[in-house]
This record gives sequence, structure tokens and C-alpha cells, in this order.
Amino acid sequence: KRGEMQLSLGDQTWTARVTMDGIARIETACNTGIVKILGRLTDGDLTTTEIVNILHPIIKGGGNDVTVKDISNAVWDAGLAEAMRAVGEILGAALSNGDDEGNAKKVVKG
Repeated sequence: KRGEMQLSLGDQTWTARVTMDGIARIETACNTGIVKILGRLTDGDLTTTEIVNILHPIIKGGGNDVTVKDISNAVWDAGLAEAMRAVGEILGAALSNGDDEGNAKKVVKG
């Protein structure tokens, strides 16, 4: 399915799914557009609350029955660096064009 990925935090792995609804929820929670959120991630300028609010709708979109508290606990257990990596995967999937049905492929042109 488009936007579907396996997302791991610590010893937990979920099937997660980036959807338009999930992107809208992320933008609302962070009070800015998805491209600016990626810039803030790159600058190390996301709060832990924003990290959780980015992870939650995407993990839930994969069909998982998880609460914000569940995700907060997973972020705490895994550590911020790993949670930021997971957010990077989500934002990358959100910005991809979907031609490959959600399976990330990188093309390096030289």
C-alpha cells in the first residue's frame, strides 16, 4: 500500500502508514507545513511533544491501536535520536511522489 512502512522504536516495530489525514494531523499539531517540519527536524528544532505528535497518527494509520501515551513511552524507551530517525523516515515518505506505491527508493544522479 502507498505510504506503508515498518517503523521501529527500540524493541517495538509497527506497520505504519503515511496518509493525507496523517499529514494534516501532523501539520495541525506542529502548526506549520510538512516541508517546514522537515527543516525543523534537520535543524534539531522539534520538541519531544511534536515528535510524538508526528509518530502517533502515522503509526495509528497502519492499523495499530496505540495512544499518544503509548508512543510517548516508546520514544522514552528508544531515545530521542532513534525517534528523530523515525520521524525522518515518515517525513521522507510524506514528501515522496508515490510512484513506487510507498516503497522508498533512492536514485542518485551523478
